Amino acid sequence: MFHRKLAVIALAALAAAPALALDAEQAEKATETRQSVLEVVGWNMGPLGAMARGLVPYDAEIVARNAQRIAWMSSMIPDAFRADTRPHDVATEALPAIWENYARFEELAANTQASAERLAEVAASGDEAATKQAIGALVDDCRACHNDFRLDD
Repeated sequence: MFHRKLAVIALAALAAAPALALDAEQAEKATETRQSVLEVVGWNMGPLGAMARGLVPYDAEIVARNAQRIAWMSSMIPDAFRADTRPHDVATEALPAIWENYARFEELAANTQASAERLAEVAASGDEAATKQAIGALVDDCRACHNDFRLDD
């Protein structure tokens, strides 16, 4: 339990102090944290994409709930990537461009958050067509960041 608390404290310090030099263990933990944030975002995006493509039944409540989750999690993305792990050999799809143009990275994360917030509002209106269009806008914002800052799969 103590080690877990210590790891949380260390990651909080990394987010608060971007100039802090990382050792290999800290770089690995920072990478795991940011991957976890993005995994939760992806887990919530999956049903939205399936609904937009008509692969599963449309459910406005699930769309609104997942969009709210995505908005909240995407607000963490800049902090999760603040620690520059480039000097370390970590398994990541994050491109060096993130830290070379961090302001643009933050901007794209903010766009994703704003799109998710708009999607939650539109879903609450009950307009399925408008909601599916808002899902598309959110996907476009996610894709913009992936195009510039993520290694192709």
